[in-house]
Amino acid sequence: MVCYQCGEPAVGVCQFCGRGVCKEHHTTTLPTMLAVYLGGSETPKAVVVTDVLWCGQCRPQPEPIEMPEFY
Repeated sequence: MVCYQCGEPAVGVCQFCGRGVCKEHHTTTLPTMLAVYLGGSETPKAVVVTDVLWCGQCRPQPEPIEMPEFY
């Protein structure tokens, strides 16, 4: 696999879009949520992973998107 932006060998994959990223030029990180659930006292909690690979090209949405068709 090669880097989406420069063609160098990729060392990882963007966790948001799947593009290959190289370590030399295009490795950036962002946090991501794996799951959200209701904890004690009905308080929403999230399982968050920090420093996941991000290609810098895709645009993860800052707010949740409504998807009523899934309900």
